[in-house]
Amino acid sequence: MRSEDLLLAWDPLGYGLGSYGPEFDDITVALVQIDSEAELNETIRRILTDSFGECPSEDDTRAMARQLLTSLEACQL
Repeated sequence: MRSEDLLLAWDPLGYGLGSYGPEFDDITVALVQIDSEAELNETIRRILTDSFGECPSEDDTRAMARQLLTSLEACQL
């Protein structure tokens, strides 16, 4: 699954699908620059916290970071 599709299917805070456009754009840009799961996780958490004042659990954001990096690696093959 493409990283964009993974993000579009993710509702990290329960606001409804489609509620995170600018945030997901920022995460997509970060994905191009970051290749570490831990760093991407922290970036996702910071982006969501800066925008919404809250963040999903560390497990949820870490799982998404892992999925995004795996998706990116699959696309580069």
